[in-house]
Amino acid sequence: MSTANSHYSLLHFIQLKFVKMIQQEDVVVILKDAETLKYNRKDYLNFHQDLSSKDREITILYKNEPVFELVVPKGVFNPYGGIAAQAFMSGVLSGLVEVQGKRVLDLGCGSGVIGFCCILKQSQKVLFSDLHPNVIEIKNHPLIREQDEVKVQDLCAEEADQTYDTVFLPFPSRSIERPIDPESYEMGILRNDDLVFRAIAQVGKVLTPSGEFVFFYRVFNDQFPLYLEVMSNLAKYFDLTTMKLLWYVGEGKGHGLLLSVQKYA
Repeated sequence: MSTANSHYSLLHFIQLKFVKMIQQEDVVVILKDAETLKYNRKDYLNFHQDLSSKDREITILYKNEPVFELVVPKGVFNPYGGIAAQAFMSGVLSGLVEVQGKRVLDLGCGSGVIGFCCILKQSQKVLFSDLHPNVIEIKNHPLIREQDEVKVQDLCAEEADQTYDTVFLPFPSRSIERPIDPESYEMGILRNDDLVFRAIAQVGKVLTPSGEFVFFYRVFNDQFPLYLEVMSNLAKYFDLTTMKLLWYVGEGKGHGLLLSVQKYA
């Protein structure tokens, strides 16, 4: 299947609603010690291994104004040099993704930057959830409130049904078949496809009726049938007629989509 045909088929299949697009470039991630990195982001795996080799301090700017700082613990996914985390943060900080007064699950939270943006936008509660044990350091950040939680767990299997209004999930980018070390830097950047299907089912379980699932997913041209399967799994829990394209990035081997969809009422 050609690239052009795969793009058309995907958009036709999920009947995307086009809305005001997120301005991903409004958010900038500054790394305090970027000059110490040996690899650049084009060398994807080595870049992230180098980036995650120790605790690193980052600053988040929105429209050129600093909004918060944090230390990304060793081994935890660092949003510096990435693209998806910036889009999520921009969507929340701009109000295009509404979180005020909502119970939010930041699933696969990594350093917690999406959840912190939700706190700044007056969410009712944020649960930061990730498999990597070092994310527990998030609970010591000054933005954390009494009602917010940080949990180390496999997806959201321990959460009760219909307890969240909004779930954010940046799916790891690169699909592989071999096992991933749950305590290594790879956990934040690589995935097994079974993870995607398990995540969809668990998010469908914990969201309230009409709750919103906001997620980033990379579509590779040579794996197009997989994405039809992803959409079929989404349709078990979510009303695909509500799906919105919030942000899009074209890539040489495919494209990345930031999407929003509502659970069946």
